[in-house]
Amino acid sequence: MSDTAIDITKREAASTRANKRLRKLDVIPGVLYGQGREPLSIQIERVKLRAAFSGDAGRNAILSLNIDGEKEPVTAILKAMEIDRVRDRVTHIDLMAISMSEKITAPVPVHLIGDPDGVKLDGGMIEHSLHEILVAALPGAVPTEINVDITDLRIGHSLHVRDLTAEGSYEFIGDPDAVICSCVVTRAAMASSASAEEGGEPAQPTVIGEEPAGDAESAE
Repeated sequence: MSDTAIDITKREAASTRANKRLRKLDVIPGVLYGQGREPLSIQIERVKLRAAFSGDAGRNAILSLNIDGEKEPVTAILKAMEIDRVRDRVTHIDLMAISMSEKITAPVPVHLIGDPDGVKLDGGMIEHSLHEILVAALPGAVPTEINVDITDLRIGHSLHVRDLTAEGSYEFIGDPDAVICSCVVTRAAMASSASAEEGGEPAQPTVIGEEPAGDAESAE
């Protein structure tokens, strides 16, 4: 994660009407809390917020907040962001003050890499189910992305969080059985398989971690 300096102004009024006025001026209302601080109502220009999260770390950037009236910068991260889905615009932010010597949890984007065998050889397709993974780490050790190699993925196989190995000083948290991605059969591949078997039933895909079905089940 990278350090990003950003200017923050204290927000006097916290009413809905006042917040609407701010948004019309392209200013985003928010709140800062954490590290024993009393919740502080703040506001930030939209263009400055966009610039703060435009680096490689994205929304996981470590922010150095210059708050009017305070002598020392406050180290913080983005904890929550409200978005108007119709206009696709940020309407409110929550910032959390942190210590660089204490672990935090942060969602990290998942990036799939490689040319899967199930797509290249079998005509399958990749279903990407989990686009972020929650990690725990010191603020400076949170990765910008998690690269997942799917080269060996075949039709019917899935990759789970438990299959990953952390490549840094962080750990994956949350559900280890969560499916990151799967290689699934397409109609074209099913038709090709049925044709190759001269009208027989196409082979059923298997999932990593499942026991193969017995002969009695296969015959049903």
